[in-house]
Amino acid sequence: MSKIVVTVIKTFPVSGRSLCLTEEAGSLTGGVHKDGAPLTRSFSDGAVALQNSDGSCAAGPVDFWATVEFAGRIVEGDPRAITEPGCALLLATALIGASMAWPLPTAPLPAVAEAS
Repeated sequence: MSKIVVTVIKTFPVSGRSLCLTEEAGSLTGGVHKDGAPLTRSFSDGAVALQNSDGSCAAGPVDFWATVEFAGRIVEGDPRAITEPGCALLLATALIGASMAWPLPTAPLPAVAEAS
Protein backbone atom coordinates (compact mmCIF):
# COMPACT_ATOMS: atom_id res chain seq x y z
CA MET A 1 0.00 0.00 0.00
CA SER A 2 1.33 3.43 -0.93
CA LYS A 3 1.33 6.26 1.58
CA ILE A 4 0.20 9.59 0.17
CA VAL A 5 1.02 12.77 2.08
CA VAL A 6 -1.93 15.18 2.07
CA THR A 7 -3.07 18.46 3.56
CA VAL A 8 -6.64 18.55 4.88
CA ILE A 9 -8.59 21.53 3.52
CA LYS A 10 -12.12 20.68 4.70
CA THR A 11 -13.62 18.20 7.12
CA PHE A 12 -17.17 16.91 6.87
CA PRO A 13 -18.43 16.48 10.46
CA VAL A 14 -21.20 13.94 9.86
CA SER A 15 -19.11 11.39 7.93
CA GLY A 16 -15.75 12.33 9.45
CA ARG A 17 -14.26 12.39 5.96
CA SER A 18 -11.78 15.06 4.92
CA LEU A 19 -11.17 16.74 1.58
CA CYS A 20 -7.40 16.83 1.01
CA LEU A 21 -4.77 18.00 -1.45
CA THR A 22 -1.71 15.88 -2.17
CA GLU A 23 1.63 17.39 -1.23
CA GLU A 24 3.60 15.61 -3.97
CA ALA A 25 3.04 13.82 -7.26
CA GLY A 26 2.72 10.06 -7.35
CA SER A 27 0.82 7.13 -8.76
CA LEU A 28 -1.46 4.39 -7.52
CA THR A 29 -2.31 0.99 -8.91
CA GLY A 30 -6.04 0.33 -8.85
CA GLY A 31 -8.33 -1.53 -11.17
CA VAL A 32 -7.42 -3.41 -14.31
CA HIS A 33 -7.30 -2.86 -18.06
CA LYS A 34 -9.52 -4.97 -20.34
CA ASP A 35 -6.63 -7.44 -20.76
CA GLY A 36 -6.30 -7.87 -16.97
CA ALA A 37 -3.11 -5.82 -16.63
CA PRO A 38 -3.01 -3.53 -13.56
CA LEU A 39 -4.20 0.04 -14.12
CA THR A 40 -1.83 2.71 -12.83
CA ARG A 41 -3.20 6.19 -12.23
CA SER A 42 -0.82 9.11 -11.88
CA PHE A 43 -1.55 12.36 -10.08
CA SER A 44 0.29 15.63 -9.59
CA ASP A 45 0.93 17.58 -6.42
CA GLY A 46 -2.21 19.42 -5.41
CA ALA A 47 -4.50 16.61 -6.63
CA VAL A 48 -7.74 16.34 -4.66
CA ALA A 49 -8.54 13.29 -2.53
CA LEU A 50 -11.15 12.27 0.01
CA GLN A 51 -9.86 10.68 3.21
CA ASN A 52 -11.97 8.49 5.51
CA SER A 53 -12.02 9.24 9.24
CA ASP A 54 -9.54 6.39 9.81
CA GLY A 55 -7.02 7.97 7.39
CA SER A 56 -7.66 5.58 4.49
CA CYS A 57 -8.37 6.89 1.01
CA ALA A 58 -12.08 7.08 0.10
CA ALA A 59 -11.64 8.65 -3.37
CA GLY A 60 -8.83 9.98 -5.52
CA PRO A 61 -6.31 11.40 -5.56
CA VAL A 62 -7.25 12.79 -8.92
CA ASP A 63 -6.14 15.79 -10.92
CA PHE A 64 -8.83 18.25 -12.00
CA TRP A 65 -8.28 17.66 -15.74
CA ALA A 66 -8.29 13.90 -15.28
CA THR A 67 -11.67 14.30 -13.61
CA VAL A 68 -12.94 16.42 -16.50
CA GLU A 69 -11.82 13.69 -18.90
CA PHE A 70 -13.55 11.04 -16.76
CA ALA A 71 -16.77 13.10 -16.65
CA GLY A 72 -16.59 13.43 -20.45
CA ARG A 73 -16.44 9.64 -20.77
CA ILE A 74 -19.56 9.36 -18.63
CA VAL A 75 -21.40 12.00 -20.70
CA GLU A 76 -20.41 10.13 -23.89
CA GLY A 77 -21.98 6.94 -22.49
CA ASP A 78 -18.80 4.92 -21.85
CA PRO A 79 -20.21 1.96 -19.86
CA ARG A 80 -16.85 1.27 -18.17
CA ALA A 81 -16.75 4.83 -16.79
CA ILE A 82 -20.38 4.86 -15.72
CA THR A 83 -20.07 1.61 -13.78
CA GLU A 84 -16.64 2.24 -12.26
CA PRO A 85 -16.82 1.64 -8.50
CA GLY A 86 -16.82 4.91 -6.59
CA CYS A 87 -17.34 7.11 -9.65
CA ALA A 88 -20.01 9.26 -7.95
CA LEU A 89 -17.78 9.78 -4.90
CA LEU A 90 -14.83 10.63 -7.15
CA LEU A 91 -16.83 13.21 -9.11
CA ALA A 92 -18.27 14.70 -5.91
CA THR A 93 -14.77 14.99 -4.42
CA ALA A 94 -13.45 16.75 -7.51
CA LEU A 95 -16.45 19.10 -7.69
CA ILE A 96 -16.13 20.19 -4.05
CA GLY A 97 -12.36 20.62 -4.44
CA ALA A 98 -12.80 22.72 -7.57
CA SER A 99 -15.51 24.85 -5.97
CA MET A 100 -13.14 25.74 -3.14
CA ALA A 101 -10.52 26.95 -5.63
CA TRP A 102 -12.72 29.06 -7.91
CA PRO A 103 -14.39 32.36 -7.19
CA LEU A 104 -18.04 31.38 -7.41
CA PRO A 105 -21.12 33.56 -7.48
CA THR A 106 -22.93 33.94 -4.19
CA ALA A 107 -25.27 31.06 -3.47
CA PRO A 108 -28.93 32.01 -3.87
CA LEU A 109 -30.88 32.63 -0.68
CA PRO A 110 -33.63 30.15 0.13
CA ALA A 111 -37.05 31.26 -1.05
CA VAL A 112 -39.17 32.85 1.64
CA ALA A 113 -42.80 31.80 1.74
CA GLU A 114 -45.16 34.73 1.38
CA ALA A 115 -47.78 35.14 4.08
CA SER A 116 -51.32 35.36 2.71
